[in-house]
Amino acid sequence: MIVGYWFKGILSHEVTPGHWHDSPVYPSLMEKLPTGDYDGMSGDTAYCSRENCTLTHDKGMRPFFKPREDATATAKGSPAWHKMIRLWKDSKEFFDDEYHRRSIIESVIGAEKQRLGYTLSSRRDDLQNKELRLKVICYDLLVLNKVKASFLLGEPPLYPVEEAS
Repeated sequence: MIVGYWFKGILSHEVTPGHWHDSPVYPSLMEKLPTGDYDGMSGDTAYCSRENCTLTHDKGMRPFFKPREDATATAKGSPAWHKMIRLWKDSKEFFDDEYHRRSIIESVIGAEKQRLGYTLSSRRDDLQNKELRLKVICYDLLVLNKVKASFLLGEPPLYPVEEAS
């Protein structure tokens, strides 16, 4: 699941069996990501691979995936990997600040479960898949409604707005 940092909506998601590893799913998440101007992509150690760093860099974003402690900066064909590991080793505080954005997704998952339930009603796999996708749509509608309400009430936006000069 990819979550927007400023408005906390779900931008891209993939329903997979519970035993699947996260890293191979990342390319399909990136493929489904709406076009936009994204600074960086944060993810836990499960997404940390040279392929995912290269893919993120190719999409115009800086990767901030938490490396394992024994990770080496050897590029092996991925300059994005080398840059990320060097940043992690040389500027630990900056890297950790950027990586911390990843905690937003945990908040979104918690909010989604709290609002829409922790369990699925369906028993069949295909219906569970549909139910999960509907939960994502409902959550995004709730977030969109909150953004719209704050706009109508004249409250400051949830994300920084640049004024045209």
